[in-house]
Amino acid sequence: DDDFVHPVKLSSYSFSKYQTTLADFDLFFIAQGKPLFDAEDRKREELQEKYFSPNLPAPVKSWQEAKDYCGWLGKLSGYPVDLPTEAQWEYAARNRGQYVMFATDNGSLDYGRNYPEPGIGRTFSVDRFVPNPLGIYNLTGNATDWVNDWYDKEYYRVSPRINPTGPNTGKLRIHRGSGYLEDPLLSSSTVRRWSDSPVKNGYFQGHSFRCAIQSNQPL
Repeated sequence: DDDFVHPVKLSSYSFSKYQTTLADFDLFFIAQGKPLFDAEDRKREELQEKYFSPNLPAPVKSWQEAKDYCGWLGKLSGYPVDLPTEAQWEYAARNRGQYVMFATDNGSLDYGRNYPEPGIGRTFSVDRFVPNPLGIYNLTGNATDWVNDWYDKEYYRVSPRINPTGPNTGKLRIHRGSGYLEDPLLSSSTVRRWSDSPVKNGYFQGHSFRCAIQSNQPL
């Protein structure tokens, strides 16, 4: 579903340099009057640093929660904030759409400098390692990012050239990037696509998101 090369032209947009943090996602829950998830596990000291450190990427239970967070942020800021489209995510990961193999500062995987060393087995701070040339952190190797699009394995073959937004309907949503549990050489390519159910059984550490401002006016 990712081997069909096709041209895409995007209007300007602004893209978050970091994945949404657990601390910010907690504020969203508090603002909505909802209890924080995994409240009992958070009381266990041995789990706090590994899974509930405030600067870790926010785990989400559903695509809709990520969507709602971006909408909430838009209401607070007055900007048109939403999840990025799949095309916007890939354009950023490929450093303005260049033929880049990996979404790192040099297009390669340098373990311990721009990519986590094998065997860490968990997510890490959203500002760890060096950003890509656009200043965006951890587009691969930490948690994956939900994007706005529905999934269709044939979509690339019929995708419109201007600002594609994905199929109108579907059963699966898309997240992009490579998670910490994946083999980097097989899964960290900037064009690798992941289809998944938009609702999970719990708050899985490997699924997170970042928001985009859907405006062609610079901030």
